[in-house]
Amino acid sequence: MLRILVSFVQARGGFLVRMRSVGTATCAVLAVAAFALASGAGSSSLFAGVPRMTPQGSSASTPSGSWTATASMATARGSMTATRLSNGRVLVVGGADVSTAELYDPPTGTWLPAGTLSEPRGLHVAVRLADGRVLVAGGGRYSAGAELYNAASNRWTRTGSMNVDRITFTGTLLRDGRVLVVGGLSANGGGVQASAELFDPATGRWTPTGSLRTPRRNHTATLLPDGSVLVAGGSNGDGWLRSAELYDPARGRWSRVASMTTSREHASATLLGNGRVVVAGGGNPSALRSAELYDPASGRWSTTGSMNGFGGTAALLQDGRVLVASSGTGDVYSPDAGTWTPTGPMVFPYASAAALLPNGQVLYAGGGKVKYCGQYSCEEPVADAELYTPSKERARSNGSAVVPRASGCSTWAPLPAPTR
Repeated sequence: MLRILVSFVQARGGFLVRMRSVGTATCAVLAVAAFALASGAGSSSLFAGVPRMTPQGSSASTPSGSWTATASMATARGSMTATRLSNGRVLVVGGADVSTAELYDPPTGTWLPAGTLSEPRGLHVAVRLADGRVLVAGGGRYSAGAELYNAASNRWTRTGSMNVDRITFTGTLLRDGRVLVVGGLSANGGGVQASAELFDPATGRWTPTGSLRTPRRNHTATLLPDGSVLVAGGSNGDGWLRSAELYDPARGRWSRVASMTTSREHASATLLGNGRVVVAGGGNPSALRSAELYDPASGRWSTTGSMNGFGGTAALLQDGRVLVASSGTGDVYSPDAGTWTPTGPMVFPYASAAALLPNGQVLYAGGGKVKYCGQYSCEEPVADAELYTPSKERARSNGSAVVPRASGCSTWAPLPAPTR
């Protein structure tokens, strides 16, 4: 079980969380802590007496969308993934020491069993392939293993293993159908990774490709309209990173681009309809409300409006706006205005994974709440799930088609200075 020593630091009339001792951080570690600190909600005695902190710039009278509970999962899950299938259902996989999977069925609002993986998964990647199958790789106990989910048969089959075991890394579907995995932390491969490799669904094999210029974990990875992949931020033994680089699939090489304005890990990154990328939240190690934009045309970063909360898991809405939520609240980003609008309060504050549903709602599920485990605090996975329903506001997309894309790992968990 993950063990974390948590301390509270008063700042700006509220409290931030700092973790002085950490094993393997998950994307969901801060969910309960940040929610309780930001809103005062929650029943855990761990946060008794913590004052409520009103998000900066929030307006309770004009929430952007609302939250409602839906059926809970059969299994509590922490650092899981949520992947929308071609049939509209959502596949959730793993979660710390969990090897089972489940399907959320939007028409009925219920969960169905989705088989058992060959090994427990958590801090892994899950990528839907062009043929509808889902590739799951890495995670768990520093695994290099990979397997494929077939929605038609509701079964899992092993496929080729990665060359390097990895956790806290990224996986991105390229335009040619291959999957690029990048960076992460390896137990047997030398710590924080600069290595990258490609999965070919046609052969089921992994092949090494060009290495990053900078080793990194807990970074973001975003497929750009021209087919290149933008990797930004993260951390390594030198600390928290501002640097960013681009992968060229045709050449199999990385090139540096301008650095972000702020170093950050565990941020969210979402491709907008206008081709730019909005990166929000994260930590360095303080929790961040700030956000910034990457413009592929100029290769430069610029600041944009700051969130009211401290970020979370991101989802691109059907109207082109971006929802970022966790810790009991959410923010919706308008690309035209460059501003964030707070949502109504979440039902549960722990969500670690999100998926856009066919009807425009967003499913948020799982995560972990913090509790005392003797001298330390630890994460207890939850099975809760809820739905976000967008408001009637609309956002223009500057004539560009809006294609929902999954963001990277996004719920910030504060860490001590990273080690190699």
